[in-house]
Amino acid sequence: MRKFPLPTVITGLVLALILVIYAVTFVVRFNEVAVRVSIWNRANARVVDQAGIYFRWPEPIETVRKYDTRLRVLDTPETEIKTRDKQNVIVACYALWRIKDPLRFYVRVPVEKEAEAKIRERINEKRAAVFGRHNMSEFVNLDRELVDKTYAQIEKEMLEEAAPGLLNDYGVELVHVGIRRISLPEEATKTVLDAMKQERERMAARIRQEGISVGEAIKARAESARKQILAFADRKAAEIEAAGVRASERILEQIGQEDTEFFIWLRRIEALRAALKQRTTIFFDASSELFKAFMQPPAGSSLAPTTQPAAARVETP
Repeated sequence: MRKFPLPTVITGLVLALILVIYAVTFVVRFNEVAVRVSIWNRANARVVDQAGIYFRWPEPIETVRKYDTRLRVLDTPETEIKTRDKQNVIVACYALWRIKDPLRFYVRVPVEKEAEAKIRERINEKRAAVFGRHNMSEFVNLDRELVDKTYAQIEKEMLEEAAPGLLNDYGVELVHVGIRRISLPEEATKTVLDAMKQERERMAARIRQEGISVGEAIKARAESARKQILAFADRKAAEIEAAGVRASERILEQIGQEDTEFFIWLRRIEALRAALKQRTTIFFDASSELFKAFMQPPAGSSLAPTTQPAAARVETP
């Protein structure tokens, strides 16, 4: 009988022990959940959701299927969808999902690729329904605030309509559904651009009209202010003129009757003296009051001329 070396025997025993341990144990990581199904009682599968090392019966007596419970990203292909106003848009979405009920997931879609196909099919169905309730102008628009609001509303509607069914049917929790891209078919691009151009023209016309209205309002306020200022100036001038007349009347009342004409003549001379303080040439018409004061002293005065010229010229050096 052939004898094997001791190191070889020890190595073989260690390998056999490792294989036995591997066959009768399984490890659940912190991000995993396991479903244990016994060949004798398939209807009562058990879920292990705590991390650790567990013993089991070797396959095929007991089967263990492990699933990753972390969030996963699922993209949907670009699909042409018709909006409520019968316009075609090309939409691509994405979804964040994870396994919430591993036992239901195992029973309904044991293969994860099949689960992704089911999720993608359900999202595509709800996407078509939700976009069919909105007009294209709501998410293809120059108003960024309106577009963002519409995107958020559409994503919320798709999530609310698709999530309950996926959880009940496949044990999948749909965490978020987002719009990855919205584009237009080539034949619809020109129509959208024309609509956007018309919208901008209407906006420009409205702004121009508002500018005209504001300008007219400013002109009206300026005209009203001008009239108020002129009216105020006229009132002040009339008040000053009236005050001057009253002052002159009081002065004349203090002067005797025989000196009134002489006083008026002196005032005219003073006015003329004020006008001739600098080098000046003045032409007087014969009917001018200053001309009369200069050429016609009061009656009886030795300065009074014998004849009256038609006009006079006065120069100051």
